[in-house]
Amino acid sequence: MSLNGNGYGTGTANGHPNGNGNGHVTGNRNGYPNGNGNGYLDGNGNSQRDGVLRLLIVDRAATRLGIRMALEGTVEVCAEAEDTEHAIRAAKQQQPDLALVSDHVAGDGLAAIRGICRAAPGCAVVVLAGAHDADYLLECVRAGAVGYVPGPLDAERLRRVVMAAAANEAVVPRSMVLELVLELQGGGTGADGLTSRESQVLGMLRRGHKTSEIADRLAIAPVTVRRHISELVRKMGVENRAALTASLACSGARIRQSRVQ
Repeated sequence: MSLNGNGYGTGTANGHPNGNGNGHVTGNRNGYPNGNGNGYLDGNGNSQRDGVLRLLIVDRAATRLGIRMALEGTVEVCAEAEDTEHAIRAAKQQQPDLALVSDHVAGDGLAAIRGICRAAPGCAVVVLAGAHDADYLLECVRAGAVGYVPGPLDAERLRRVVMAAAANEAVVPRSMVLELVLELQGGGTGADGLTSRESQVLGMLRRGHKTSEIADRLAIAPVTVRRHISELVRKMGVENRAALTASLACSGARIRQSRVQ
């Protein structure tokens, strides 16, 4: 994540994404910074100092500095960390309201998300990602994140993302919302009895991953992936893997078509 002028579009005043297709889904705009730099804002956009939003930043030093500058006068940065271990320790000690966690944090980024959520249950975690990655988005959500913000982000939009998350709103790029819908819906008819691992494999098949790619991403052996796929074929009531992927493609196409109509 970098702070520059190439940020993402946001919603209109009523919270609906604009027409450029690049907006983040963040709900209404109450609680966004007013730009005057005085005091802090609560969930209704009112300046306050007693109930200040406390932020944990987990990223490289240079990016942490940029985030602090962008959010000056909007939040209190209660802690910073550059790796997973220190991030979890800071979350436990400081109990922040919000954590911005880079996807290239030293150590295991997903472990950082899970650890922060356990150490500070009231903390909303937003991932600052380098690129659009549907698999990583889903992994972050499963780990406990409420937001995923890929690509470059300017200061104004960063403030909007922060305040939207602080107002208990999920922050996900509009272009990636469909992946969440498809993941929740599974593979359609017959997918209700799947284990969590089978659901992961099914989603990665739908997104076109090969067996070796699934194995690498899930840190399991290729033979284990093939075993999951065989079980998916059985549970979904199709003839083979080719029929399974074809069924998934048709399901996704129907959902996309319904959005257009």
